[in-house]
Amino acid sequence: MTASHSTCNCVVLASGSAGRVLGCPDCGAIHLALPNLSLRLKLEELRELSALVGKAQRLLDDAQARLSKDRAAGLPLH
Repeated sequence: MTASHSTCNCVVLASGSAGRVLGCPDCGAIHLALPNLSLRLKLEELRELSALVGKAQRLLDDAQARLSKDRAAGLPLH
């Protein structure tokens, strides 16, 4: 499956309810297509963005787990 862009002939690499990731075999660009946003990235930029989002997700998951644990222990929440 391909999707055409003004300068790229992209191949869909992944697709889901959050959006699509497309790659251009000619120029190597990665297109991150979200419902209200589209980004054209170099492969290394995608790696850095993935690491950044992954780090944020881990921090949020840890904070949520601590909050759930505190609630279960009956500790006051600030």
